[in-house]
Amino acid sequence: MRHTLQLLLVLASASFAVAGAGCSKGQLTSGDAGGNDGGEPSTVACTASASECTRSEIDHEIHSAADCVCLLGCPFTIMNVETANRRAAQYQAFCTPGKNAQGQPCPVDDCAQPASLACIGGRCVVESLPE
Repeated sequence: MRHTLQLLLVLASASFAVAGAGCSKGQLTSGDAGGNDGGEPSTVACTASASECTRSEIDHEIHSAADCVCLLGCPFTIMNVETANRRAAQYQAFCTPGKNAQGQPCPVDDCAQPASLACIGGRCVVESLPE
């Protein structure tokens, strides 16, 4: 079921893809973990740089241990690097690796390589698939 949900998320993300200049998957960098979010479009904002777009498993802000998630090594949520860095810092501050919000052990999972990302129209999106 988890794989079905991940596939649906990838397909939903692909629907936002528009032909245009591509940018590859960005890398998380150490830096300011500040910024704004709250579910605003700013979580996917970019200006066209290849290093601005990435994926993360942390699909929401973590304000306490109750918000912690299991990190399975399958980043699926598209976002800009600023958001990913901020959420990673929140995870480090509040969460215990290998345990969920209830303190239970996380499962082990595998995942398929996700589609490339692009910065199109000022948003991080799944790059258009070749026809």
